[in-house]
Amino acid sequence: MTGISSGSATARPIQDGDLKSKAFIRLLYRLSVAAFILGGPGARAQISNSAASYAERGIAFYARGNLDEAIVDYSAAIAFDPKFAPAYYLRGLSRFDKGDLDGAITDFAAAIEINPRYAEAFCGRADAFATKGRIDEALSDYDRAIALNPRLAVAYCNRGAARRRRGDLDGAISDYNRSIAIDSRLAAAYNNRANALREKGRLKEAIVDFDKAIKINPDYSKAYANRALVKLLQGQTAEAENDFDQALLLDRKAKLKRVSGH
Repeated sequence: MTGISSGSATARPIQDGDLKSKAFIRLLYRLSVAAFILGGPGARAQISNSAASYAERGIAFYARGNLDEAIVDYSAAIAFDPKFAPAYYLRGLSRFDKGDLDGAITDFAAAIEINPRYAEAFCGRADAFATKGRIDEALSDYDRAIALNPRLAVAYCNRGAARRRRGDLDGAISDYNRSIAIDSRLAAAYNNRANALREKGRLKEAIVDFDKAIKINPDYSKAYANRALVKLLQGQTAEAENDFDQALLLDRKAKLKRVSGH
């Protein structure tokens, strides 16, 4: 799954490494395959071994940040089995990360057409809509994802980000609360809730949430940058500078990691 992590001003896809780990994406894939086989309209009794193999290799490429290679393998999986909904979903994730939002929306829609109960695909399409500024459509898809899977923590987190963009801070905080209640290890939900709390002037509570996000993911550069903003508002200039420095350091490390492919 992808998600939305609110920065100091705008929402964008989650950058939390936990959510883009190979294990996490593989788990999503296997859950998607299980749902695809077992139930709902569009369910299939069998999946081509070749399609599944290409999808698995695509996941490995995606986890390393090799998005073009991942897309090639997901496309091969679809060529072997044009009704393999998880391959469209996974290709949509890669296209989303490349910035091809229209392509991502098309892929998520294809997955939904094959399996109308595909909650993750509704959430993925909502993320793309939100990134394009199509908030009404995003909120509709988040609502549908949550109706299909009330335990999908990232859908609440991302709907909260969309609500925050609308200025509905109380609604956003409510969604972040529900996200955290489901998955207390979702760093982005703490980061996003902290941003909403900051906007409401609840600075001490915001700091607590940024601290939690950083404890969960010590490489979460946005959380350091956002915490620095709050510390500036509190007059803690030296502490704010330390957080800004750490955010820059982590961003440089992440960039080098992407360039090296590791």
